[in-house]
Amino acid sequence: MMTVSKNNMTIKVTPPTEGLFDLMIFARHTGSQDPYNWVCSYQIQCLEPHNGEKLPENPFNFWGLHQKVRDFGIKESSHKGELLVAPQGTLLLTLQTSRPLLAMYELVNKDLDAALSKKCLAAQTEEEKLSCHVLCPFQGYYRLSVFVKDLGGTTFRNTANFLIRCLRPVNHNELFPSGLSMHCGSGISSSSLGLSNPSHSAPIITTKLGKCNITFHMPADVEVTASLGKDNVISTRYPLERYILVTHLRTKVSVCVVLPESGTYKVGLFGRSKDHKDFVHICDYVIRCFSDPSWPPFPRVYSLWRRGCVLLEPRTGMLQEQSWVRFRVKVPKACQVVVLGQEKTVLQQTPNAVWEGDVFTGAVGTQVKLAAKFSQHCSSLEVILAFEVEGGSPAPLGCSG
Repeated sequence: MMTVSKNNMTIKVTPPTEGLFDLMIFARHTGSQDPYNWVCSYQIQCLEPHNGEKLPENPFNFWGLHQKVRDFGIKESSHKGELLVAPQGTLLLTLQTSRPLLAMYELVNKDLDAALSKKCLAAQTEEEKLSCHVLCPFQGYYRLSVFVKDLGGTTFRNTANFLIRCLRPVNHNELFPSGLSMHCGSGISSSSLGLSNPSHSAPIITTKLGKCNITFHMPADVEVTASLGKDNVISTRYPLERYILVTHLRTKVSVCVVLPESGTYKVGLFGRSKDHKDFVHICDYVIRCFSDPSWPPFPRVYSLWRRGCVLLEPRTGMLQEQSWVRFRVKVPKACQVVVLGQEKTVLQQTPNAVWEGDVFTGAVGTQVKLAAKFSQHCSSLEVILAFEVEGGSPAPLGCSG
């Protein structure tokens, strides 16, 4: 096991059996493409071998930080030693940077395949810091390799190789969701689109209640949408897109999430400016909840749900049968807002621009639609939200925002 710094090198040798071993050391100038030249040799006599687990393969010839790590833009590592210990199977590695960098990570263990390895890492990329949350699903040794490049660079370069020892692995059900990007949580990607003041700067959100509200301040010319994903969905009555609601205010966006069941979820945020037609990926969040939540979904959202539209009441897409429900909603530029269900209810606009009214839900299976008219000269109504009427007890309210 070789670690190299700017002015010295350390080699730790663990002979696999007892006996005599020859250790030959070769070297060349840093950055040279010439062959390595023999420098010196040692003879090692092992009287009692260490019968521990073999170290993971390392094709990069060194452990720890690269000797030219500062040239790559890394100022400091949160872990100084050559061996990192994860007593409970979790580890957070942070690297302070002298300039904005992009990073990729590789986690290797003898029992870990490539697909499962990707569910063990959540990376955050900030202006002056790189972070990697690591989960270890097996006991034993791991290699965590770090690759970085400048924002305009073309090639990732191996910057560090850390040896991790996991004493107690995490449950496989608690691994991260699939498909996380290198931009988890707030950071370079979100700030490049003008998003600021995040409610959650860290990429992992743990909730006991099974709901959360992610907010950013944002420019007036930026639009945000979001997705919710989970690897193994048990309850499939409603698609997961019904459990996330995006609300655009004048200078703020709110992404409200309620969870139908326990587990680990991925929230993906996407944005576009008024000059671009397509949404681009901003960042991901991981939401963890193991308290068995069972929130009802939000109403189905149609394309006219846009900046300034705010659902104040009801905050759930499931309405109780044969009951009166108070509707309160903001719909900018609407000249009329109605609720279409068992009967048509015209909402009244208050002085603070809230459309409100009491609506009778009707029988089970009725679909209640919130619709609006945006021109006095047009007779047609545009559907904005759709609710379902169900039996049983009233559904609990979702998160506000």
